[in-house]
Amino acid sequence: MTKDLISFVIMTYKNFDGIYDTLDSVFRQDYPMIEIIISDDGSPNAKEELPKIEAYINEHKTPNIVNVIINAIPENVGTVKNNNQALKLANGEYIKDLAAEDVLNDTNVLSKYKKFLDDSGCLVCVAKVRGVDENGNYHYNLASCEDNYKLLASYTPQQLRERLFRRNCLPAPAFFVKKELFEKHGYYSEETRLIEDYPYWLHLCDEGVKIAFFDERLIDYKLTGVSGAGHYSKMFMNDMLVIYEKHIFPYDKRFGIFQGFYNALKRGGLNAYIAIADWEDSSFMKKVQYVLKYGLFFAYIKLGNLMHRG
Repeated sequence: MTKDLISFVIMTYKNFDGIYDTLDSVFRQDYPMIEIIISDDGSPNAKEELPKIEAYINEHKTPNIVNVIINAIPENVGTVKNNNQALKLANGEYIKDLAAEDVLNDTNVLSKYKKFLDDSGCLVCVAKVRGVDENGNYHYNLASCEDNYKLLASYTPQQLRERLFRRNCLPAPAFFVKKELFEKHGYYSEETRLIEDYPYWLHLCDEGVKIAFFDERLIDYKLTGVSGAGHYSKMFMNDMLVIYEKHIFPYDKRFGIFQGFYNALKRGGLNAYIAIADWEDSSFMKKVQYVLKYGLFFAYIKLGNLMHRG
């Protein structure tokens, strides 16, 4: 591990167009020691695209880019395993990762992150994100980002864990960490395929790890991903169900004697989202079964979407 080095990890799969914007935002950083790690999750077009990316880095990188690692996994293993592989390759004392398309929105983001984390005395901090839609418009009130960071900063790890039982309110694109965190508390749980952050936040809280909250928007997050645009794949929702079954339902006691009823409603809602994601590939009879079983949840979800658009 190299002291003061920041390992900047970029995760890719299939779509490489946005990675050039991500790389340019790294090249603009004023921080003096940056390692770039690109880890591709078995993209079918990787052999064609990765050499282009390597050539682009060699042509445009700035003197503060002191090392470059390109990791190409031969077959698709999912976001979580890909991320773990990349993290283990990191040589830096600090790690920042982003998906291709997302960018650091100023020239001093990495410098700010490091100073804030060092001053906090914590091993991990979470900043805020600014959503960017396909038309370039900014969105600030995102479901994946709690607005009141002063409140979150006042919580004990146990209180934050109970807050996370409601929903994941910590934006994964905005975290910054010392590699020491993973060495002490383990890497991401590979029981899920696409979602690495939510179960990890719960795990850290369970272990009493204090998370520092940086009340500043440092990341521009493209609202075009799995959940960024409000679309959920069947695999993503299956991951959510696994997270609730293993990490939330057995420990959530917020509703006392009504906890079982709440869990049943939440489980039904998650299964309804899975049914929606599976709808186009389902037979007529399967769709009838879904309507009979989850019809009320479908109506609730549709009403919520209409209210959100309004």
